Amino acid sequence: MNDSQHHKRTSPPLQFGLPAILMVTAVTAVLFATLRWLGVGPVAGCIVLAILVVGAVAAGALVVVIAAAVPGEDDEDIQDH
Repeated sequence: MNDSQHHKRTSPPLQFGLPAILMVTAVTAVLFATLRWLGVGPVAGCIVLAILVVGAVAAGALVVVIAAAVPGEDDEDIQDH
């Protein structure tokens, strides 16, 4: 067997594409523009920003946990031994 047959196929790392990042940026801009148009103060804007950051971190953590829970090709090899 040559070295290329020994390499296992792995899944690509979790990442966001450019369209997704631009969409999140646009939605955030519209949200803060709406808050400013409604006359909401800067303290409320900071609270909304904090909620968005905490939500993004929580969503990222959930994606990592769910991805880690899905058995991959390496897990099958470990279970066979």
